Amino acid sequence: MAFPCPLCGASSRARTSRMLSATTKETYYNCTNDDCCHQYKTLEGDPRTLAKPVSPAEVIPANQVRRIALQEKPTTTAITQLPGGVRHHIR
Repeated sequence: MAFPCPLCGASSRARTSRMLSATTKETYYNCTNDDCCHQYKTLEGDPRTLAKPVSPAEVIPANQVRRIALQEKPTTTAITQLPGGVRHHIR
């Protein structure tokens, strides 16, 4: 993610980031201007809802989202007709 350098206005690159809390992220940046080379950090937080869901869904903890998505992956069965029999493949 690019962020403008507060000193020279050039584009900066995010070097690293870390979560300080569930809603606050600290990001460290390096300015890409060779004459500036400013290093700084920003805080991103205080998320605000812009539009609520039409029907509120069950709240799923962030650490379980990927696990639930993998469990819901549908399985498909393929049948292959071969001489001498039928083979079933479950994917």
